[in-house]
Amino acid sequence: MQIICNKIGVDDLRNDKSEPAPASTVRLSERTPSTVTAIGRRRSWVRRVHAIVGLISAFNLFVLISTGFLLQHSALLQLDERMLTRKILPAGYRPQDGGNGVRADIVVADLHSGRLFGVAGALALDIITLAWLVMLATGLVMYLSNQRTNGRARPRGASEGIPEEDS
Repeated sequence: MQIICNKIGVDDLRNDKSEPAPASTVRLSERTPSTVTAIGRRRSWVRRVHAIVGLISAFNLFVLISTGFLLQHSALLQLDERMLTRKILPAGYRPQDGGNGVRADIVVADLHSGRLFGVAGALALDIITLAWLVMLATGLVMYLSNQRTNGRARPRGASEGIPEEDS
């Protein structure tokens, strides 16, 4: 890895002129205060979206994890022998099962798949799935921008081959 720094002479230090550096010199950091501010704004916006979407979708993730666990162990927990009363279920949910209630394993499976709340439940799960995709994308953007900021990633447009040496 080769780093090229500015050569500053004593005369350059004495002169308090704000002239640009000659074209032959390369600055160690090419970021201006405005680009640093723009990067900071982009990062804070992405972090805010990531945090808000994460908080909203966390409840659904908790429901999916817990119902998935219950489905995985439904025989051990004997969910097929237990009934849930109609008092805690939505009004139009599975009227064909009668007035006594619905088997617990059916309710858990319908809650897990979003069918418990009909078309609105399935649509809500679709929206939350899209929110998870936003979480993935914003998380990747934050990670990659952090890698570039800390200098651990190659700059855009860098070649894959061996770096050229100056003669």
